[in-house]
This record gives sequence, C-alpha cells and structure tokens, in this order.
Amino acid sequence: MCVLSDGPLRYSAVRCEMANVTDAALAGALKELAEQGLVQRIQYEEIPPRVEYRLTEKGRSLLPVLQHICQWSGSFFKEESSLELARCQRCDYRP
Repeated sequence: MCVLSDGPLRYSAVRCEMANVTDAALAGALKELAEQGLVQRIQYEEIPPRVEYRLTEKGRSLLPVLQHICQWSGSFFKEESSLELARCQRCDYRP
C-alpha cells in the first residue's frame, strides 16, 4: 500500500517497486485490497488496455499505521537477526 502513497500506478510500476514478490501474490494482494475498499482498480477502455491502482480514502487512512509498524519492526528486527530487512523503497523508516 505504501507504494501507492504518491498516486496511481500501473501494475508494472507497482511490480518494479516490490522485492521478492511473485506476480501471482501481487495480483492476489491487489485484488484483495480492492475487495476490502483500500485500493481502487481503474480500467481504461483503451487499446492496449490500461489499468491503474490507487489508494482510496480508507486506504490512505491506514498509511500512518503501516509506517509505525515498519518503524517498530525495523527497530527489533536488527536486534534479533543479522539478515537485512527487505522493505519498500517508499517507507519513511530509516535504520
């Protein structure tokens, strides 16, 4: 959801922002987020077809919560593991 925080994106742009996510998982997640009213899927009647995803007002209201979770997990993850924490590039968490 943080990937969509700056505005609508096409599927390929969302895919480029995500690390270690399969196409099936991403498509399923976007579909579920749309069903929950957090993301809006906009299909344009063009050739070739164009689809964009954007956050709804409900989705935008969840961003501060997600950012706090990212900050919290980043604080404790480093203490418990030597592995690097993978996260989206748009997260405002900085170790």
